[in-house]
Amino acid sequence: MLQALFGQVAITEAVRAECAAKLGKDAQAIVDAIAAGWMEVRSARAFGTQTLSPSLGAGESASIRLALEQPRDSLLILDDRIARRYALKAGLAVVGTVRLLDIAQRRGLIDEAAAVIERMPDMGYRISALLLAHIRT
Repeated sequence: MLQALFGQVAITEAVRAECAAKLGKDAQAIVDAIAAGWMEVRSARAFGTQTLSPSLGAGESASIRLALEQPRDSLLILDDRIARRYALKAGLAVVGTVRLLDIAQRRGLIDEAAAVIERMPDMGYRISALLLAHIRT
């Protein structure tokens, strides 16, 4: 879906490592996307390597640092509320998984975003009860 929506996608080494640590379909999909060439692993050259905030994980910090290098050409995919808030304060464009699923449905890439979103908590994603209630109405 990401390739269909964006063509080329960049992730940081920290994000790749976090995803690879969770053996399964998602980890293999990332390996396959990197091998296919439409996803690439990039390192942020600026802003150091430390976490930007104690509340942010290594993947979120590295991704925000990378986006800060080219803020006009970057769209961060972040679901963590604190990371989203930090990125928005820094003037970066942010989208979440739920919004991506909505866009994918509107473009005909998936049949029903709501059905996927309702299953996300079963796959380990944290979705607010308010958002789930909104989707179900």
